[in-house]
Amino acid sequence: MSGMASQQALEKFDFKNTTVCGAELDLEQLLNLRAGSIKVKPLSKFPAIRRDLSLIVNEEVPWVDIESAVRRKAPAELEELQFVDLFHGKSIPQGKKSVTLSLLFRNADGTLTHEQVDGFEKAILAELTASVGAVLRTA
Repeated sequence: MSGMASQQALEKFDFKNTTVCGAELDLEQLLNLRAGSIKVKPLSKFPAIRRDLSLIVNEEVPWVDIESAVRRKAPAELEELQFVDLFHGKSIPQGKKSVTLSLLFRNADGTLTHEQVDGFEKAILAELTASVGAVLRTA
């Protein structure tokens, strides 16, 4: 795209402080990366329990360290771990950040109790505190 055309596009779409760039994808190479056969598992008959945790950690702590800490203490019942949100604000001390993550627990053989999940959550929080200095955000 020429300089004049890119300037016109920026004005047409009302983009501000934007640099126009492009990319070229080799679709043939991407298709060659396809995984083998697709594996599916049946839907569970038992309900899941979701817990969202908001943690205060040092600004420099990367998500991968948080994820690793959770996985170290995760029981077999942890079906899913997701990053939800990152927050900075007045309620967060300088040099810290709030990271919210979501944990989904399910037992393939029966219904979990909230007491069981409380135990899983307690062990995961203890590991997060020990390994990345996480503190549970309460406000």
